[in-house]
Amino acid sequence: MGGIGVIINPHASANRKDRNAARVDRMTATVGPNGVVRVTESLEHVKEVAREFLDRGIEILGICGGDGSYHGTLTTFHGVYGDRPFPSLLPLRAGTINYIADAIGSRRGTPESLLSRVMRDYRRGKTFETTELDVLCVNGTELGFVLGFGTIVNFLRAYYALDSQGPVAAARLLGRLMTSAALGTHISRAVFRGVEADIACDGEPVPFRTFTFFLAATVNRIALGFQPTYMGTRKRGFFHVVCGPIGARRLVRRALRVYRGFPTGEELLYDNLGQRLDVRFFKPAHWMLDGDILPEVDRLEVVVPRRVTLIRS
Repeated sequence: MGGIGVIINPHASANRKDRNAARVDRMTATVGPNGVVRVTESLEHVKEVAREFLDRGIEILGICGGDGSYHGTLTTFHGVYGDRPFPSLLPLRAGTINYIADAIGSRRGTPESLLSRVMRDYRRGKTFETTELDVLCVNGTELGFVLGFGTIVNFLRAYYALDSQGPVAAARLLGRLMTSAALGTHISRAVFRGVEADIACDGEPVPFRTFTFFLAATVNRIALGFQPTYMGTRKRGFFHVVCGPIGARRLVRRALRVYRGFPTGEELLYDNLGQRLDVRFFKPAHWMLDGDILPEVDRLEVVVPRRVTLIRS
């Protein structure tokens, strides 16, 4: 059967505005007989849809949600598909930041306009502009593109607590934190709290045991255009890990280099490519995958089990 399958996360910010299901109706009309549109209220429902899409032989999987939707969708589809290839992924921007879509150079536009363009090319048999990304697998089950703990989790908590969210709100919050770091006030101290852990990358110990900053990613760009993991797509089968006990003020002084994707040259940051990462926390800690803050664990084991194709649309 093939065709295009679209998953709509109703909890994503842009989708919550469509209370009357108008988005679902528009997308259903767009795909017509060449696809299906499914609204997934829970991960269990995503699993049912994954089985349906596998049976249908869906060729393109449209993800209409924020960056956290990729974590939930990839994790669930991996459990259903196993070693079988995924459909090509089509990012449909419906989140507040959409850094995964930005990282692959996806065209801007509403989810409906992006889907309509791809659907038109699909019916005409045209070749899509695509790219490939490796996918992180954490603790054998959780899949995503960007992993973090420490400062990044604390920043996300502060961001999600804002009355309104989006790039402007995130940039304002970041500006406040950078100002706080320069002045040494309590806001930055609350966010830049160290997490103690033993970390090994490809069997080699990372030379720190306290981490205020930790990111591992298979993309070279994250929120607001910052590029701390500038080597994320450099080598097939590898991810980029940047971590260490760097202080807030010291990191702010390197903000421009981080934004532009240059090495910081910081002796307090481990900066390398790897294929396997083993993190053992001294005490259970929360962690983040693609913007989702996940429950406390005492260990993270990270590998790169598969590669996916994404359509730039």
